Amino acid sequence: MLIALLLVVLLAALLLAACGANGARFGDNDSGNSSGSDTGPGANVAAGSADPAPARDATPEVLEVSQPAQSLAQDNTAALDYSNASEGYVCARSLAADVKIKALVHAPDGSQYQYTLATDGSWITIPLSAGNGSYAIELYENIYADQYAALFSQIVEAQLTDEFKPFLYPNQFVDFAAGDDTVLLSQQLASGASGEVEAVDQIYNWVVENISYDYNKAANVAPGYLPDNSATLTSKTGICFDYAVLTASMLRAQRLPCKLDIGYAGQGAYHAWIHVYTRESGWITRRIDFPGDSWVLMDPTFDSTSGTRTSVVSYVGDGTSYQTLFNY
Repeated sequence: MLIALLLVVLLAALLLAACGANGARFGDNDSGNSSGSDTGPGANVAAGSADPAPARDATPEVLEVSQPAQSLAQDNTAALDYSNASEGYVCARSLAADVKIKALVHAPDGSQYQYTLATDGSWITIPLSAGNGSYAIELYENIYADQYAALFSQIVEAQLTDEFKPFLYPNQFVDFAAGDDTVLLSQQLASGASGEVEAVDQIYNWVVENISYDYNKAANVAPGYLPDNSATLTSKTGICFDYAVLTASMLRAQRLPCKLDIGYAGQGAYHAWIHVYTRESGWITRRIDFPGDSWVLMDPTFDSTSGTRTSVVSYVGDGTSYQTLFNY
């Protein structure tokens, strides 16, 4: 059964090359807004007010992942530190040089997630993205070709201190660190925003306007590919996975909960996009509207490519058919 799952994940990695996106540009102000007034970025100011709202603090905050070993399961080959389950994550690492090890996570909602441990022995962070409940985590060692042998398993009971924590910490998929270029850019882009929605607007629109879709990379993406924000910022190009991870990283660094979603969109294309949470009632215009206290789907890949290549736009149709398989 594990072998079959691995094959599915391998296929999924290849299908990420076929990602496009959908939706009208976030923050466009040419077709009205949720309140019916003529508003734009920074426009959540009471009518007739002489002074703009005070700027939101854009100082980044990167939650620090740790491995205190207070709750630890391990053998001679791998280790699992689940001391911070209440914070919404666990950590795993290989203890054997150059041995391929995978972690299989059975979440309380019935979904299954697979992670590949780093071969250099460094810790990877695994989010408990299904929230509270019992997670069964199994570690497997590659013994030959696509054959794996079980190492050990651990039941992790998670009672989160904050339901948003899994979507604020860095993890193996949404990888960023204090002081890196991505975090510093988030501060630059969010500076001057008068609230959460405007900060989302400014970060999201920068990605849409400055990152171009890389069709060659999409056609040649390797199995197991993980985005590198630094590379995306340097090249100013990427595939759907890169768009979503870069945006999610900057939003999390600004203390804005953001889910990285992977699943299907449009005509069955494997795709990556994001969901963002804001506690403010929103005024964002056109297709993307923040009703307040809710998660909102956003797709930076589509907004960057719509109108430029119909072959990409066709992947996700009219944006109503997104089907999430995993969120990180």
